[in-house]
Amino acid sequence: MPSRNQGQTWEWSVGAIEEDLNRLIERRAREADEANSRALQQAENAMRYNLAARAERRREWIDFHRDLERLHKNLADEHAEKAAALAAEGGGV
Repeated sequence: MPSRNQGQTWEWSVGAIEEDLNRLIERRAREADEANSRALQQAENAMRYNLAARAERRREWIDFHRDLERLHKNLADEHAEKAAALAAEGGGV
């Protein structure tokens, strides 16, 4: 039985109080479930982002090292050519 206003006071039946408490408990449980679901989704999104960012950094480091490898190879080839040219001009060492 719902509450009835008797002037300045309220009369509550046991059933009405139990219904209100059950609604409150169910609402709080639903809110907690929704908050947990959002937190889980955010954690999964963060994990996916971090994995993608780590993979991107790895690709960038690979490119960096390959660029250095090409640079060093080009420098080594250039120095070998200069040494050969100098050796040809001066009779070698």
